[in-house]
Amino acid sequence: MKCLLLAFACLSFFILHPASLAAERPNILWLTSEDHGPHMGCYGDTFATTPNVDALAARGMLFKHAWSNGPVCAAARTTIIAGMYPASTGGEHMRSMVGMPKGKQMYPQFLRAAGYYCTNNSKEDYNLQKPEGVWDESSGKAHWKQRPG
Repeated sequence: MKCLLLAFACLSFFILHPASLAAERPNILWLTSEDHGPHMGCYGDTFATTPNVDALAARGMLFKHAWSNGPVCAAARTTIIAGMYPASTGGEHMRSMVGMPKGKQMYPQFLRAAGYYCTNNSKEDYNLQKPEGVWDESSGKAHWKQRPG
């Protein structure tokens, strides 16, 4: 679960839009991986061969003391996408598909409101019903390069 919180392997790209604001706001790359332990070079595993992840970790943030209150895949994704504990949304049970609490948004909606172009390539297995307007693009072909000029 440490690596889930570290947010590695392919959930989403968030790229600044419009490009003229690049100096004012950072580009955001969020990668998520699930269902494995700290078996990566950046966590000290000498057998693991993970040079690209190790390079990202060296230039970014590495969580060494993290716990999950929903230590299964979809419940953990529910926490990440909603920013709330799964028990507080009703999304702690696998495939519960409860609605988002009224007045709450998923994190890409906040980023989109701030002018970011948000893509997800492509997993959306949350225990919550996805409201309209979460992603600009979400599919196996979604890519930040498809954002408007």
